[in-house]
Amino acid sequence: MPHLSKPLMTQTIHAGGNRRRLIAGAVAGLGLLLAKTPFAQLAPVKAGDALDQILARRVLRVAVPKEFPPFGSLKNGNPEGYDIAIARMLAIDMKVKLELVPVQSSDRLPYLRDGKVDLIIASLGKNAEREKQIDFTIAYAPLYNGVFGPPYGGVPEPSYFKERRIGVTKGSLEEGLLLARLPGAAVVRYDNSAAIIDAYLKHEIEYIAAANVVIESIKDVSARDRTRFVLMLNESPCYIGVAKNEDRLLARVNKFLREAGESQALAINAMVWFKATLPANFFKRPIS
Repeated sequence: MPHLSKPLMTQTIHAGGNRRRLIAGAVAGLGLLLAKTPFAQLAPVKAGDALDQILARRVLRVAVPKEFPPFGSLKNGNPEGYDIAIARMLAIDMKVKLELVPVQSSDRLPYLRDGKVDLIIASLGKNAEREKQIDFTIAYAPLYNGVFGPPYGGVPEPSYFKERRIGVTKGSLEEGLLLARLPGAAVVRYDNSAAIIDAYLKHEIEYIAAANVVIESIKDVSARDRTRFVLMLNESPCYIGVAKNEDRLLARVNKFLREAGESQALAINAMVWFKATLPANFFKRPIS
């Protein structure tokens, strides 16, 4: 994949016009220009001030997946994917520029806690340990985590996976789930899903522990067709991560997500990147 010359990539977005038209345009990637622009250093953000800081600098800094298709990856040096589109839509809605910060899974929470980014939009699942460190918006994508590989013909017992090599993204929610569910497996950790898929196609690992949409990103059609769901790890909707005590920013992002859901922008985005529609009732009920 192309190498990033700088850790930060700035996405300049012009706002204006009807909100729904802008949201739909963001999904299609219309009118978006990529530019690298330095921004002035600001004073450290105090708890509760994040929304004011974003609006004052007119820049939204978002941690996005560095190499985790279809959520986020680089194409010809430019980031693209489901989470990238969500970040673009949000920046348009807030009428600010977007600064994309591609990160590895293990760096998502530290970047937010250290004030390097304002939000995490990077296929982020929620669990009790993470909730002690950051806050979460309502869900914006319904997914599940599982073990995928050669078909088994039923639900295998944990003992079946003893010493079997299963690839997982280092620092991900799936890693913790896998270790708890299959303690006897030979867990092999990788930096991103592309590396896991490459190892799987080379038969260096037998199974993949990941979100279901990751399997859909396997470009080798025959390999993808023979890779089946084997074991459920958990239902794992994606949430946007917000720093603790930033209630106003949290409410602002939730407002955007509800409107994007009602306008079908999230459903369109899912069709583009996941090649599938979201469940019909996903936005008809609150998702915590």
